[in-house]
Amino acid sequence: MRSQLVSIARKMLASGPIPDIKYAVLRVVWKLSFQARQTDETAPKVTVILPVYNVEDFLSDCLLSIRAQRWPNLEIIAVNDGSTDSSLEILEEFAANTPNLRLISKLNAGLGAARNTGLDAIEATDYVMFADSDDLLPIGSIERFVRQAEASGNRLVVGKTACFYGARYFDRASSAALFERDTESATVDEFPEVLGDVTAWNKLFDWSFWQKYGFRFPEGVAYEDMALIASAYLAAGQFDLISSRSYFWRVRAEGQSLSQRKTEVKSLKDRLHAITLIDKYVRAAVAKGMVQPEVHTAYLRHMISLDFELFAPELARASEEFFEAFKSSANELLSEASGEDWAASTGKYRKVVWAAMHGSREQTLKVLGEVSK
Repeated sequence: MRSQLVSIARKMLASGPIPDIKYAVLRVVWKLSFQARQTDETAPKVTVILPVYNVEDFLSDCLLSIRAQRWPNLEIIAVNDGSTDSSLEILEEFAANTPNLRLISKLNAGLGAARNTGLDAIEATDYVMFADSDDLLPIGSIERFVRQAEASGNRLVVGKTACFYGARYFDRASSAALFERDTESATVDEFPEVLGDVTAWNKLFDWSFWQKYGFRFPEGVAYEDMALIASAYLAAGQFDLISSRSYFWRVRAEGQSLSQRKTEVKSLKDRLHAITLIDKYVRAAVAKGMVQPEVHTAYLRHMISLDFELFAPELARASEEFFEAFKSSANELLSEASGEDWAASTGKYRKVVWAAMHGSREQTLKVLGEVSK
């Protein structure tokens, strides 16, 4: 009975009158907040880079939520990445009524290229952050980021992410433990699990720090932010963690199309390439004495629990090429994992990952079938 009630409640929050009313009210609040915003060019400047591609259903709310931030010195650089729906028209309408919004249009080249285009357009700023055009920023989020950065002097501030689907909001399970409390001047040694929070959004970067290390997003690949953000943690040395919800990440229900992408060889290889780079960066940091060896151990366990876990359920539907890429990379990246590491790793499909490393596809699918029962 309880599970049925929970299921009904989730459906009511996902669609229908409840989310319709919630967002109607939020749109009024966002517009009022924007109208009440005061400008002060002596305040530290924050530039938000917003790549946009075919998100007409979500773009207006995203822009309203960013525009509603009351930080007095805010610049928004929206990069239209060759949208073929009405996204460009929505951007043009907002740009006409938002003095601090700059619009750039380019041929479609993917998320990494769009973010780099936005970075190249920055003339002068103090801080940079990124948002995805189907997500939302909580009111006051940017102010919390900047106040924390100014107070600590640290070059990277990371805020808690909440996922949302309709009117249902919930903490992002993979990183929630990081944000149990506010933490100033955290380190990777203290919080090695931070190497699992490697999205570009939910973070504020000191612009001079970004420029110093010449960070650029790889182009033409998925998971383009993972290795870059991991390298930023290691380069920063210290960073701040904000326990309040600082970014709202939309869970988009795309049914079969989303599921289908998990069986694409390119998607798998892009993810494997990203974690291979992070593994390389962590190993190098350990060798240089920048972080303790336990950080690499923690990252091994993370790869088992999340990165390989993500694709393991798809092995039955995927191609032989997909299986061989999965098997090869698992052996390359996880060969040093001890029995203790495997035991400490979470995830329903870790036995499947182990089977893929040590057995045939037929044997692996047998284990998958047993685990999936």
